[in-house]
Amino acid sequence: MGATTEIRLPVEQLAALADATRLDILAQLRTQDLCVCHLIERLGLKQSIVSHHVGILRRAGLVTSYPNATDRRWLYYRLQREALGALTRDLAWLVDDADYQSAPAPCGPDAVADAGVGTAQ
Repeated sequence: MGATTEIRLPVEQLAALADATRLDILAQLRTQDLCVCHLIERLGLKQSIVSHHVGILRRAGLVTSYPNATDRRWLYYRLQREALGALTRDLAWLVDDADYQSAPAPCGPDAVADAGVGTAQ
């Protein structure tokens, strides 16, 4: 068997991205900082659902929050662009063609023939 490469990726961030609602929240935060009330209105979801998903995004480091300047009871959420940029760089190796072999690995009869087993000598 060939050598394996240990892959270390931010699994918590990838898991946070693996949900349509969270992707919708990130899409909304892409252009403007918003509070939960804005997200509820724009996404048509209940406050508890939006808060749950925003919490997952915060724990994954993909979103940060800060209080409203005039009323600190309201929190605004901001996309963590640096974290998403780092995640993009972490995944770039998947599309790097440097190690790609265009010929498929042999299997079945092709694998036996390549190994020299069962061939006439």
